[in-house]
Amino acid sequence: MRILLDVTHPADVHFFARPLANWRRDEHEVDVIARDKDVAHRLLEGLRIPFVPVGRAGSGFLGLARELVVRQARLLSIMKARRPDVVVSFGGTFVVHPARRLGIRSVVFTDTENARVSNAITLRFASLVCTPRSYPHRVRAPQLRYLGYKELSYLDPRYFKADPDALLAAGLSVGEPFVFMRIVAWHSGHDFFDHGLTDLRATVRRLQAHARVVLSSEGPLPADLEGLRFRGPLEQVHHVLAQARLYLGESPTMAAEAAMLGTPALVVSTSRRCYIDELAERYGLVSHFDHPKHGQAQALDHAEALLTRSDTAVLAQERLARMLAEQEDVVEFVTDVVTGRRSAA
Repeated sequence: MRILLDVTHPADVHFFARPLANWRRDEHEVDVIARDKDVAHRLLEGLRIPFVPVGRAGSGFLGLARELVVRQARLLSIMKARRPDVVVSFGGTFVVHPARRLGIRSVVFTDTENARVSNAITLRFASLVCTPRSYPHRVRAPQLRYLGYKELSYLDPRYFKADPDALLAAGLSVGEPFVFMRIVAWHSGHDFFDHGLTDLRATVRRLQAHARVVLSSEGPLPADLEGLRFRGPLEQVHHVLAQARLYLGESPTMAAEAAMLGTPALVVSTSRRCYIDELAERYGLVSHFDHPKHGQAQALDHAEALLTRSDTAVLAQERLARMLAEQEDVVEFVTDVVTGRRSAA
């Protein structure tokens, strides 16, 4: 089988890495095309995954609209030349229309219910849409739900074990208490009217009273905070996150990643996600603070409580174990769905 995998976001690299290895193990031919978005290309290079760069991420509504037109034209040409049996993507906005036009099967994974515009112009045109149990909507296409989260495709303990040496590569010491923070750029289509932390410096100062702070950011940081930027290899960031005392940030994806690793996670964002709500309400692994004015203050109060309690880590591990016991093997699910060994009823 010939598979065309479209990578549009850094998280896609992690999500598809192990299924990609499985497809190649089973002697399927896989072509990877990748959008220039944040650190996606650097992650692919770090994992030694060959890829063809196709397009740079647009910024703002007009920039994204232009990118959609230009990139779809490029993908149509690539699909005509390579004639894949199936096209695979997370989100799928760029691939479903060229694939449908050429009669090529498309498999789309998604977990972001509030990406209303991209979902509206994408999901109904896919051959199959795969969503986690927490996804609240039915889509106008064959839909297959799975028990799990996309982050389990790369952080399930069956496949992932944190390496203490990753701390040293990032300039940290084993056993050193630190808080990992992630700042987003708010340039995605579903982020246009949302925001997160209102005062980054004040947040850092309060957290530094209890632990070292490590910052990861999609964009530039203030000059006086640049020295806190995560310096380790990008492909080792999850090894570091797993050993943090706490995650606090604007990225729901990284909050879910922290939850998969047993690191207590706090999200400060006016934008909600179904998988974050489930991780919060069903398992207590994440706390979401979405008040437009007071979210930061509420999150910091909660962070200080977690950082000063002696049983925080133990409780997190107990909740993690309960969550993992209810999920399926997401790597095998993705592997089988794309190759047709599993399909919607």
